Amino acid sequence: MRRKHRFLSYVLAAALFLGLSAPIPASAASLYFIGLNDNVPPMTAGDMPFWSGGTLYVPYTVFDANLNGSGVNLGLYTSYSRSDGIVTLFDLRQMLVFDLNTGACRDEITGAVYSSQASMKNGRPFVSVSMVCSIFNLDYSYIRLPYISQGYLVRIKSPDTVLSDDLYISAAQDLINIRLKEYTKSLNSAATTTPGSSDDGQGSAPPGQNPIQEPDGGNTAVYLAFRCGSADGLTSILNVLDAGRYSALFFLSPRLIEEEGDLVRRILGTGHSMGVLAEGEDVDGQLRQGQRALEETAHTRTTLAYVPADRRAGLEAEGWVCWEESLAMEPGPTVGAGTFANTVLNRLGSRHRAAYLTLSGGEAAARVLPTLLRQLASNHYTLSVPLETRL
Repeated sequence: MRRKHRFLSYVLAAALFLGLSAPIPASAASLYFIGLNDNVPPMTAGDMPFWSGGTLYVPYTVFDANLNGSGVNLGLYTSYSRSDGIVTLFDLRQMLVFDLNTGACRDEITGAVYSSQASMKNGRPFVSVSMVCSIFNLDYSYIRLPYISQGYLVRIKSPDTVLSDDLYISAAQDLINIRLKEYTKSLNSAATTTPGSSDDGQGSAPPGQNPIQEPDGGNTAVYLAFRCGSADGLTSILNVLDAGRYSALFFLSPRLIEEEGDLVRRILGTGHSMGVLAEGEDVDGQLRQGQRALEETAHTRTTLAYVPADRRAGLEAEGWVCWEESLAMEPGPTVGAGTFANTVLNRLGSRHRAAYLTLSGGEAAARVLPTLLRQLASNHYTLSVPLETRL
């Protein structure tokens, strides 16, 4: 038994040596898996690492426990502003900022400037794994997988890592094969998906009746906001938006910002915008409380605010950007998704200008959101990024 175990160790060590000494693969058929400490998160074609100019790039989201799909905590938080083209990775000591527009990279806390650049692939930012690991005292390995043809593992490690690389590639074999099957299945599903028969508001008119004339969005840009007094349904809403790569604006109450730090960081980290929800009495106090909470939770500020209509003018004079909606909707718990989507489109009409749509957060909103987004797209409305300069 000892000889067998010793022989297996030699085999694993040899496989590790070959993997580490292998040249950068150039085959289009190569598969790159990401390992985080002792876990392997799910992977998609859009998340796959790639080489460029001798540098290995990974999605910035793998460094954030709220975004990497495995919950592995590497000690970092991230944010991404689509409007500004800024990717930020930070901990309590350092804040690494990548500017996608200029190619600059700097540490906002120490003032250090680096030559590394972030890169866009499939609409999402990627960063140099070696650069990030060196700045934040992480380690990484690039390993050829002996049990998958043209398979490679990019393993990012914090001090919490338990298994060595040679034991890890053996122990993770079953999980990596599962991830490979999930990846292949997702590619096949994307190629064969057809519209379903559920209540999506897209069915044909009954025999003998004229079809309903659907509104044509034409040149209408729709800015979507969610008014959230609690965390109910918020994760589901984010899942829907992120799956379709849509951006929205989230107005959160000060209490919610204080209590749901992980959700706040996820909202900002995936490129959405955030404002403070201040209603009822002491609007000014709520805005200050929300601003402080956002600074403490995510090291950022906002000037976006959802406030009573009679307070907008005064607060805008103080520098706040107040949301003024064209249409506010709150889906009931029993209304069909297609019915709700058609109601929204009919209310929006063909404005040929910008429309500002507010949905109340909650599980009901999460349930109707996929159909609403699909209907907006099919009727030629453009879901635009809510920016402070456009409100």
